[in-house]
Amino acid sequence: MSGSSILRLSVVALLLAVGPAAAQEQQYVLSEMDVTVHVRPDGGYEVQESITYDFQQGAFSRAYRSVVREDAGALRAVAVTSPETSVDSVRTGETDGVRQVWWSFPDRSAPARFDVQYVLDKALYERGGRNVARLDVMADGAVVPTRTVDVQVILPAAFDLQRGDVVLRPDAGTVRREAGRIVASFHRDRVEEGDDLSVEVSFPKQAAGEHLPTTADFLLGLFLVVVGGAAGGVAAWRWRGPRPERTARRPPSDLDRPMAVALLGNRDGQAFLATLFDLARRGHVTLRHDREDQAFGTTDVVRLETHPAPNDLSDFERRLVDTLGEYETLDDFWSDTRSFRSDVMSDVRGVLFERGWMENHTVRSGLLLGGALVALLGGFAAVVTGDSALRFYLLFGGMGVSLGEFIAAVRQYTWTEDGARRAMALRAYLDHEKSEIERLRETSPARAAERLVDALPWLLLHDEVSRAWIEETKEALDAADEVPELPDGFVSLVETEESARAPVAAFLPVVTVMGAVESSSAGAVGAAGAVGAAGASGAAGAAGGGGAGAAGAA
Repeated sequence: MSGSSILRLSVVALLLAVGPAAAQEQQYVLSEMDVTVHVRPDGGYEVQESITYDFQQGAFSRAYRSVVREDAGALRAVAVTSPETSVDSVRTGETDGVRQVWWSFPDRSAPARFDVQYVLDKALYERGGRNVARLDVMADGAVVPTRTVDVQVILPAAFDLQRGDVVLRPDAGTVRREAGRIVASFHRDRVEEGDDLSVEVSFPKQAAGEHLPTTADFLLGLFLVVVGGAAGGVAAWRWRGPRPERTARRPPSDLDRPMAVALLGNRDGQAFLATLFDLARRGHVTLRHDREDQAFGTTDVVRLETHPAPNDLSDFERRLVDTLGEYETLDDFWSDTRSFRSDVMSDVRGVLFERGWMENHTVRSGLLLGGALVALLGGFAAVVTGDSALRFYLLFGGMGVSLGEFIAAVRQYTWTEDGARRAMALRAYLDHEKSEIERLRETSPARAAERLVDALPWLLLHDEVSRAWIEETKEALDAADEVPELPDGFVSLVETEESARAPVAAFLPVVTVMGAVESSSAGAVGAAGAVGAAGASGAAGAAGGGGAGAAGAA
């Protein structure tokens, strides 16, 4: 589908024929512009333009005119003449996808008028049972001031129209009937530099033309998109798997954190961060908050120190600890282990499939994504190749189908009944543990801090747990006397405020390490939250560059 214009009449821009120094001294205005468009019975245009240049300083010898209308018919019968000077050559071509007419003439510094004629086939539009002749006389703005602009659109007697059949935009134009023809006229006393000038004449349909969408078309198109998206949403909801109601005070005994992340459909990074915090809680890893000098200040980092006890590690934990030992900081580990993390989580999902807790619908999702792409490309292909209202509906229909298939394709992995029971029990446990910590803040902040650190590896899977939430416990400790007993796996190498009270000072390393993790690349990739795996006229000025919508000289 074309842009806002049916036909962009580009008036003239004269290219520099002398040196750069002379270009700087050029000056001119357009003293008059007459544009007449004869609409042909077959929907084509016969265009006649007369443009008078008042060359006030400098010499000019070449000009071009651009006719801009996407998907328009052939440009032919081109002629350029002038009563004041000869026209040495005329040629047509295309620059950056814009059809243009070029001509040259002897150097001239006195005012000159150029008459440009051409025929443009298949130029009319259709909109709501009417034809539309739309002319963007200066669509992209006048290059220089134009003193007088007159535009006429002449409809043939073969259309057998009456004055009342014709609607003008802007409505300041006039309509008259002479010799059976309808003549629509527009006048502007002056068009300032940079101003646009467009006119539109509509009348009962007489000829086939490219479709211009109406408000009703847009509403119907939007309806098609909504219907397609809703259909995809319904499919995704039906394919989500069972959702049993469960309550739990502990996580399922046969579900470790990496499997829990995969089962909930959270980001893979959470599996490594949750395990890392658990290893720190159990003493296998020490997370040290530190700061490093950078070119533009300092940045928080988390330094890694491993001291594992192999007999107390699962296979996932052992692989993680062995890999962590190769890196000094968490950011280094995160930026260099994408392949390792992907392979490990692929193995974790494989275990879920083997146990019958999840079903793999990768093929279905792949087909849906492929279908979404085909539907989208098909809609755009309809716009490019057609010119009727049908192509508009095909475009929005294709967008709707594509949106629906993209939404439905999200259900790549779904729960079985056994998997759903465990996932819902885990969510119930996370909600319960979070609420219990919030309750303890009010009665015993030290116990709340101890329970938070103990449950933090699991709580990282909750989409409402963040540094800000953890700091609420620190604020509660600020008013408490009891000091929490916390593991040694969280250390801050950055000096704390001397005024920090003992309960806060004991808890502060947890907060600072969590904050440093959140601000790191690990935090960005491993942040909490599920992602749904289960869940026209114109030319140039003095420099000679052209553009639609204005008249210029150089």
